[in-house]
Amino acid sequence: MSSQSGPYFSLEVAGIVEETPDARSVILSIPDDLKETFAYRPGQFLTFGVHVDGHQLVRCYSLASSPDTDSAHKVTVKRVEGGRISNWFNDAVSVGQSLSVMKPAGHFCLQDRQTPIVLFSGGSGITPVISLIKSALAKSEREIRLVYANRDAASIIFRDELDALVADHPGRLRVSHRLDDVDGFLDGPAARAVIAEQRNADFYICGPGPFMDVVEAALAEESVAADQIFIERFEMAETEAAEAPGEAAGPGGAVEIYLDGEVHSIRVEEGETILAACHRAGVDAPCACTEGYCGACMALVKQGDVEMLVNDGGLDDSQVEAGWVLTCQSRMRVPGGRIEYPDAD
Repeated sequence: MSSQSGPYFSLEVAGIVEETPDARSVILSIPDDLKETFAYRPGQFLTFGVHVDGHQLVRCYSLASSPDTDSAHKVTVKRVEGGRISNWFNDAVSVGQSLSVMKPAGHFCLQDRQTPIVLFSGGSGITPVISLIKSALAKSEREIRLVYANRDAASIIFRDELDALVADHPGRLRVSHRLDDVDGFLDGPAARAVIAEQRNADFYICGPGPFMDVVEAALAEESVAADQIFIERFEMAETEAAEAPGEAAGPGGAVEIYLDGEVHSIRVEEGETILAACHRAGVDAPCACTEGYCGACMALVKQGDVEMLVNDGGLDDSQVEAGWVLTCQSRMRVPGGRIEYPDAD
């Protein structure tokens, strides 16, 4: 029987795959009683709670596996300079270890259409993209084009897997590798040339911020409709503070925050989110997307009156009914109260 602590489930690492010198895949074992809970759509991600240097940190990693072709759940983590969680995954995680994981979430999913698909991916942005590709190949007859940018040839994640998919689906899947050390960074004209070939396609984009900016600008210049464009952004630092929404709501006031076994008394200003107040006060509260859909910042309202402005899939109805809120989207209606972040172990 599986164990659960708050929104976290304990999952065992069933395998490790060294993908590149700075990226590795972690294969998770899903107990029978969690098969339904961890069912996912191609393109979704898992949220991990990790204790590093005495702090509970949270990070979201996309599933690089496909529910339509793969029996195992696989996430792939690329090492980031100074990244506490990415380095921990690459250096410390081992087979047999238990990890604290939230159920799958995310909206960067394959649309049920028959139009061609064009995907732009950079670096570790390939992780949700390869899930989309595998499912689209398995479940449709759609033509697929991938433009995949990397620093150099040694940095290409899933190169062999992509080559095998191209060989297995001749004429349907085209993969264009773009290497910074050979081709230079992807620029607007190069992106526009790809887009212009299939303006009626669905376009999926996931990668570093500057790469995505180039592609988004090219799509705009080619007048591609917004409902054809799907974007995944997870470039936020592991402890980056959230911005407080601009509209005022409630008087704010003092609130107790339980995190990592300690209680902090902080003040939430008028119109400020609980998460933003924590970070302003130096409390390293967990977060990831800060847009209300990943669930990384969820906490339990033990006392007080809290208003949650947005819940874009981060919590299900039963969690909301039990008193959980997304602190990146929550503000105090009245002063006082106690908010408890869950322990990940």
